Amino acid sequence: MLKFIRGKGQQPSVERQRLQKDLFAYRKTAQHGFPHKPSALAYDPVSKLMAIGTQTGAIKVFGQPGVELYGQHTLVNNSASELNVQLLEWVYGTGRILSLTAANQLILWEPVGTTLLPIKTLPFDGKLKKVSSLCCSLNKDLLWIGTEGGNIYQLDLNTFTIKEPVIYHDVVLEQVPPAYKLNPGAIESIRQLPNAPNKLLVAYNRGLCVLWDFETSSVERAYIAPGHGQSVGLSVNSGGSEFSWYHADGSYATWSIDNEKPPSNVNYVPYGPDPCKSINRLYKGERGSNDVIVFSGGMPRSAYGDHNCVSVHASDGLKVCLDFTSKVIDFFVTYKNNTDVAEVLIVLLEEELCAYDLTDSNISAIKAPYLHSVHASAVTCNYLASQVTQSVYESILRAGDEQDIHYSNIDWPITGGVLPDSGESDEEDTAKLYEILLTGHEDGSVKFWDCTGVLLKPIYNFKTGSIFGSEHEFRDDAVADISADQLDEGEPPFRKAGLFDPYSDDPRLAVKKIAFCPKTGQLIVGGTAGQIVIANFDDASEKVSLKYSSMNLVSDRDGFVWKGHDQLNVRPNLLEGDAIPLTENSVTISGVLQVLPPASITCMALEANWGLVSGGTAHGLVLFDFKNFVPVFHRCTLNPNDLTGAGEQLSRRKSFKKSLRESFRKLRKGRSTRNNPSNQVPTTLEARPVERQIEARCADDGLGSMVRCLLFAKTYVTNVNITSPTLWSATNASTVSVFLLHLPPAQTAATAVPSASGNAPQTPRRISAQLAKEIQLKHRAPVVGISIFDQAGSPVDQLNAGENGSPPHRLLIASEEQFKVFSLPQLKPINKYKLTANEGARIRRTHFGSFSCRISPELLQNMQGSSPTKSTRSHGDGEGSANISTTAGRGDVYHETALICLTNMGDIMVLSVPELKRQLNAAAVRREDINGISSLCFTNSGEALYMMSSSELQRIALATSTVVQPTGIVEVEPLETEESELVEKDDESDKETCTNSEVVNTLDVKDPPVATIRAKPVEGNLDRSSLHLTNGICNTSSPNQANETITSSIGDITVDSVRDHLNLTTTTLCSTTTEETVGRLSVLSTQTNKATTTVNVNDIPDINISNLGDLASKSSNTTETSTSSVVIKSVITSISHEKTNGESEKGSTKTTAPEESQF
Repeated sequence: MLKFIRGKGQQPSVERQRLQKDLFAYRKTAQHGFPHKPSALAYDPVSKLMAIGTQTGAIKVFGQPGVELYGQHTLVNNSASELNVQLLEWVYGTGRILSLTAANQLILWEPVGTTLLPIKTLPFDGKLKKVSSLCCSLNKDLLWIGTEGGNIYQLDLNTFTIKEPVIYHDVVLEQVPPAYKLNPGAIESIRQLPNAPNKLLVAYNRGLCVLWDFETSSVERAYIAPGHGQSVGLSVNSGGSEFSWYHADGSYATWSIDNEKPPSNVNYVPYGPDPCKSINRLYKGERGSNDVIVFSGGMPRSAYGDHNCVSVHASDGLKVCLDFTSKVIDFFVTYKNNTDVAEVLIVLLEEELCAYDLTDSNISAIKAPYLHSVHASAVTCNYLASQVTQSVYESILRAGDEQDIHYSNIDWPITGGVLPDSGESDEEDTAKLYEILLTGHEDGSVKFWDCTGVLLKPIYNFKTGSIFGSEHEFRDDAVADISADQLDEGEPPFRKAGLFDPYSDDPRLAVKKIAFCPKTGQLIVGGTAGQIVIANFDDASEKVSLKYSSMNLVSDRDGFVWKGHDQLNVRPNLLEGDAIPLTENSVTISGVLQVLPPASITCMALEANWGLVSGGTAHGLVLFDFKNFVPVFHRCTLNPNDLTGAGEQLSRRKSFKKSLRESFRKLRKGRSTRNNPSNQVPTTLEARPVERQIEARCADDGLGSMVRCLLFAKTYVTNVNITSPTLWSATNASTVSVFLLHLPPAQTAATAVPSASGNAPQTPRRISAQLAKEIQLKHRAPVVGISIFDQAGSPVDQLNAGENGSPPHRLLIASEEQFKVFSLPQLKPINKYKLTANEGARIRRTHFGSFSCRISPELLQNMQGSSPTKSTRSHGDGEGSANISTTAGRGDVYHETALICLTNMGDIMVLSVPELKRQLNAAAVRREDINGISSLCFTNSGEALYMMSSSELQRIALATSTVVQPTGIVEVEPLETEESELVEKDDESDKETCTNSEVVNTLDVKDPPVATIRAKPVEGNLDRSSLHLTNGICNTSSPNQANETITSSIGDITVDSVRDHLNLTTTTLCSTTTEETVGRLSVLSTQTNKATTTVNVNDIPDINISNLGDLASKSSNTTETSTSSVVIKSVITSISHEKTNGESEKGSTKTTAPEESQF
């Protein structure tokens, strides 16, 4: 009881709470990879921007590398069709984009900082009004909407209302030659002539195309396809003199706009004469003196109907058919400076984005700067190498450059948006450290991704599949590839295109664990069949032929029978004495270690300075010296009495005495409630103490012998004065073993002073290991992490070679259910944190992160005794990472190392060490997202990456000092009605300033300087640069729409803030229709020196804010003088207003913080 009372009193001090806010903050920052389930593509040739919409409601806009904007559709009527984006159309040159959903809703989006916000919505009702095509005018004021009923509506983009005239299909039919007597069907395509903006070219579904003149409101010319072939669409050339019309039967033709007669090759089918599938999209361009036609689809239906192709046909006879492995969603072609010279083809597929150089007759591929498909082969494991040194990073880049020589060097055409100047990064380049994500794949490859910044760049692809297999299989594959290139005469000129390849030849090749040394470039890859591949990026190491070794874990267990898959065989020609050293793109594969039985590798540890690697499986662990290529030792963890590996049955229920006591307590409660019916029967949780019961683990809930984690550390094991090299291992049954390693003098010296070459001289004395200590945790839950940290909280394994950290060292053992800290070398328990017993969650992953912030010396002095964590203080600029953004101002840089933990519920906790006090708790991943939780990995600077879908990575930040997020913005052209509204708003505020002359500070809703905003501290959940938002202001000239001025809300709504709010701006809510207007003011900081606020309660409109109750109960007039500093946080103000006949107007203001899932 005393312990309970003492624990309740230990609340963090005020200084510590302030420091927590400065150190820890959770936010979702950037998204990497390829969007999940893309459904629409659009390109703005004026702003040079590309947009992608998905079936899940996401819209992503990409400009030059570093400019990325995210938007998210929201559910209104709980229908999935409200999220499915079917069409995207740019308002050219303005930065705004229109989306059409499957629910037939048209939404106008506007960039605000790095976010896309929906500012206007227009729903269409009725089947005949089902939208089939969109076309935005070159003047940016109109949108033409084609429907399945055959009518064309005009949408005024300034007022977002339908305006006259409507082009009805029966009016068009009256002016079409009498030979055409069909109902023309749906509008398939609308194009405005670039040389005559008052004329529209309209293609109907049933082989009719008309040129409509707005000046005369009549059909100027009609084009009729012979046989009335079903139209799919059309494209107009840059001069407006001709158009290409393509059809559902796989044919296309180029028509002259001035001539109604069909061209001579009107029925040209490129892949005929057999029946062909529809051409879905077609562009025409020029390459030199030749015409180039680019189209998707059009394949012969019977023979190649299942191919996903984009064809490039030149008039000089060169034809290429790009054959992709996933469905073609859409594509576009970029042209040179408003001419017909085609430059780049960009294809959006279901699983990847591909780009090709059309100026090259070979149609060579282009390496895009973003939108790379992470899952070209299915991702089987993730590993984040944090703080990789410059030299190792450059050696990886050199290896990757050799793989990229076949890519085209043409400039990336999408260059829109504005990037802020980053002048500071140049000074820190010398000491820059990099974050590299390594993804293991099903085909045995390991891909290296540079995730230091906003862009996820692929820098190298390491393949292990070529090592394994028999020689004749390898030759057969090569012959098959050659024969595949030799095409039949009648076959389309197929070329394999794209990187997405979901099929693996052998499931045993799949990568399960990766270890990479960020300082030396040593790479270890563990696979499904017990294979461990050893490679390095060290150019100076001598090249030797591939070596092979095996270690049998169950050699002394006679009764053991392995019933799983066989091991993989290394190709025999690689192991011959005179074999050429296996070097792939400057990466030397030095050897393969095979663990027997060939079960999957469950964990790995690497210590490159000692030349040691350790691997664990379900049967035990091995320790291997890869520098001398000799086994050191192996240990079988199987229970000798149970060779199935199931382990003994563990009973983890409460004791008999406790169970008996609880039963009697229930009986007594039952009697008392029986006598007194008014009492409610308490639930089981109320009857029990707060601590939850941990369910007993049955024999089949996991292999108790499975090795879950391994750790190399130089720490105090034998005595307090001398550190020794050790290997720590832990199993599913909570058995932690400590092995003392005896290293030869050369390798011991290498730990103190790393040798330049990285190669220790060969010595006759071998490395040996012996079991020093063993710990058996009572609760027997699987151990998920072992860490040893010094007095400052820094993990010993992250220190530089030769550093031991400040004693004493402490050991942290994280099982699925609790954290426990032990002293070293005594191994006495110091502290523990029960997670499962108190909260019901299980621990999935742990990591140590470094957190820093600038604080004043006074604050540091006040909290010297109250900080729960031993900390270090420096006068430098943090750790020198280019992504660290510190708050401007004087003061010391305060560093703190904390424990980061991920639970099976998707929550991330930050705990101080060694006290294990919670500093932050954030719901990061949806608890249903099992793949996201299992793929999450942390960096050393308090960031994390996880797979938000099979192809997409979400980046999150837990530290305030390291936030990697898009900083590029898109400049928005204001709507025409905006200026008049701002003038009226300024007039109103001038009148109010005259009335209340003592008000010093007013809110300025105009564009603040971008540089000023960027210098402000981050206060909201998202740091967004501010751009002006139109807020759905309606056209005052329309009699049905009234003037609306939407004011932004201030952080937490209080009585004082509402007084200031009402005094500074006027809110008039008046509308005839129910509409949602969403506005957002980005992070601003304003200072009020002395403000006298006068509020007349009778003037306050009927706004549903609960905190206004106090204000209403006071006297009618309230005057208050205050001196304060106001910080306006990022919020989304959603204002709904309704008016029905005969009722008074009602306005309701709803303020919500922006949901993280939307961005």
